[in-house]
Amino acid sequence: MTLALARPGRLTIALLAGFAALAPMAIDMYLPALPAISAAMRAAPAQATATLSLFFTGLALGQLLVGPLSDRIGRRPPLVGGLMLFIVGTLAAAAAGSIGQLIAARLAQGIGGAAVTVSGRAIVRDMFDHRGTARFLSMLMLISGLAPVLAPSLGSALLAAGSWRGIFLFTGAVGALFLVGTLVALPETRGIEARRTARRDHPLRTYIRLLGNRRLTGYLLAAACNSGVFFTYLAAAPLVLMQAYGLKPWWFSTIMAANAIGLVGSSQINRWLLKTRMPDHMLRVSARNAALLAIPFLAFAGTLAGRLPVLLLLVFAAVASNSVVQANTMAGALSVDPAQSGSTAALFGATGFGAGTLCSLVAGLLFDGTPRGMAAMIGIGLIGTATALRFMAVPAAADEDDE
Repeated sequence: MTLALARPGRLTIALLAGFAALAPMAIDMYLPALPAISAAMRAAPAQATATLSLFFTGLALGQLLVGPLSDRIGRRPPLVGGLMLFIVGTLAAAAAGSIGQLIAARLAQGIGGAAVTVSGRAIVRDMFDHRGTARFLSMLMLISGLAPVLAPSLGSALLAAGSWRGIFLFTGAVGALFLVGTLVALPETRGIEARRTARRDHPLRTYIRLLGNRRLTGYLLAAACNSGVFFTYLAAAPLVLMQAYGLKPWWFSTIMAANAIGLVGSSQINRWLLKTRMPDHMLRVSARNAALLAIPFLAFAGTLAGRLPVLLLLVFAAVASNSVVQANTMAGALSVDPAQSGSTAALFGATGFGAGTLCSLVAGLLFDGTPRGMAAMIGIGLIGTATALRFMAVPAAADEDDE
């Protein structure tokens, strides 16, 4: 059995896909405008970059606040409130007159986006069982994987047609469209009794209890290490490819697009394999593959043998594995205690973004004009992924039932 409840309609599927894409779109679409924002507001590059850092902060901390709330009062109120805050923050960013105002607006936008992200993931778990959740999340990974390819191009087009403020106006309009769709067509998926049960426990005690579960912690650590691999790639790839190897921007864009295609393709393969296999089986395979892939990455970091062609092949394999690990670990984590799926989704998102942000900062600091630092960090992240999966989340054992 794949679905625990009635199969969702097309509009519901479209909304859930939109919720998954909203935060990546808000991140990637305005990146081409950072130099223009810095110049328009006479801000230092570090201040302009802070508009991205504060968005990540809101996205991580907001999930920890909203997750338990969605368990206690239902999915719709935090989702509607998050969309409203996202829209207000986006419009405030479009109207900002100073870099300080823009940073504050981006923080509000991030918190609103966090509510949307957490609520969307919890709704998926409400609608599907373990395997069905993994398959549906794989589809959402496909949507998220397209964002790094399409959003910067759309942002560049909007910037060329007007100004950087038009990017935020467009993003706000998308958020308003999702808000209308939610109010009109998305029902509450959290049962009344489940809400009453969640209200009997303090959110902090809920988090402590969840983190005390060895299997859940294994899923979280594996996903965090895997996020570190992906964020290291995103942060270091421009430096490595364009500075260390001297590639032209169009070559860099082509390579990024090819890796995104690999990520999308692996998502579809994962969905297909999950028709007959359990998510934990897929993760045991992922643990083996991550351990094997770590070896050539660490060898490359030490020797640089094969130079750019070998590096591109290794990076393609690492990026393609991201969607498989993320979808299946998220489904596994949400299955540990389905009654607290909102809190679990919050932990998953916060640890993933936290680890990813830390790894991206370290990757920048380790860049020495060669790809050694990037390759070493990716290799270490793969080892962490394999270790957490093999010894904590999915030890070698027979697949369990999907209930």
